Amino acid sequence: MVKKVEPVDTELHPQPRVWTLTYRQNELLSKYPLFFRAVHYPWSYSANISHFGILCGGGWYPIIEALARDVEFELHALWRDQFRSPDQIADLEGALVAGRVNFPVLPICTDISQVGGQLKVEFLHGNMCPADVAERIRSHIDIAEASSRYICESCGRSGKFRQSYWRRVYCDDCITPVAHLRQALTPA
Repeated sequence: MVKKVEPVDTELHPQPRVWTLTYRQNELLSKYPLFFRAVHYPWSYSANISHFGILCGGGWYPIIEALARDVEFELHALWRDQFRSPDQIADLEGALVAGRVNFPVLPICTDISQVGGQLKVEFLHGNMCPADVAERIRSHIDIAEASSRYICESCGRSGKFRQSYWRRVYCDDCITPVAHLRQALTPA
């Protein structure tokens, strides 16, 4: 016997996306519009970040901001280099029309989350991105991901990897309330 399931409307809700209401995240995403353009134009980019936002604790936001600043600089330089003359714009538009260039044109962040106690940043290279620029962007991402192993995901102070029933990086102060709660709940 098969249970009949009613069809579900899978259309994305256009506005508001609740996670954009968090001030710190919204401010961070707004400062770097090229790298985080999937957030601002979700109808053009189907990416996790455009629908769920940044999925990690606020303690890692300074790491993400440093990464976004470095990548945004690379993207601005790449943008300027590509569009110095009408010939280059015409070549790009001709390649798009002819189908020789695939989506996306410039590198773009598609996801930022916490996986196994470490920051995980996903991005697509883009077809206008030369190998050396893609390699520099990847190195910026690698540095950010490695830094997250020593920064408390909750508060941003020095932390260490905690592996119990979760895998997270927390400082002693952020992990202590759990220990105090356990002591309070344990009968004397």
